[in-house]
Amino acid sequence: MGFTEKTLGFISENYMRNDREWFKEHKGDYEALVLAPFAELLETLAPVMEKIDDKLVCTPKCVSRIYRDARYVKGGAVFRDSLWCSVHRKKASAYDLLPEFYFYISLEGFGYGCGYYRTGTASMEQLRKMALSGDKVFTAAKRAFEKQDRFYLGGEMYKKNRFPDCAPDLLDWVNRKSICVCYDSADSGELFDEKLFERVARDMQGIAPIYRLYAEMEERVLAESEKPHSTK
Repeated sequence: MGFTEKTLGFISENYMRNDREWFKEHKGDYEALVLAPFAELLETLAPVMEKIDDKLVCTPKCVSRIYRDARYVKGGAVFRDSLWCSVHRKKASAYDLLPEFYFYISLEGFGYGCGYYRTGTASMEQLRKMALSGDKVFTAAKRAFEKQDRFYLGGEMYKKNRFPDCAPDLLDWVNRKSICVCYDSADSGELFDEKLFERVARDMQGIAPIYRLYAEMEERVLAESEKPHSTK
């Protein structure tokens, strides 16, 4: 079935009402109009995720809660006006910074991609080392990015160029504080397209080398952290 106008209608009305009792009375609509399409998307993505990394967790549990974090409500909106799913490896802690594939919907549009909710400083240092040394894992990721025309390279940039002697085609990678590849759309017709989930799966397969770059970054960060330190 996929996402429909009723999906956005429910999210909008629930957000505007901001009423826990109304939500409880219409929980069946939430499950049918919001959770079911997300579950369908994740089912479509599961075989692709398995091929990319068999440690990725791709189940309906990957969908965000519609309730906002109670710590930030303070008399304001109880519910979210956007929801998302996040496919990543199992975390040892809620504070782990792991690369992920994501898909989101909101009242303004939708999007998907591959990156970090927040990229660790050590991870970005590894990215720079790999980019500047011509590492083959980075090169494969960069090649995959340049072959496609849907995603853009995102993440916070440094205000000044920190690598003036770097090759021009690497500057957009190394001058970042965080990294992701993203696609965003405000076209509701695209969101409601019955072929959308298949396209998302193909697109994510196409950027698999970028996820593998992130995963390799994390492996190297871990290896560095486990090296014995000199006591001299």
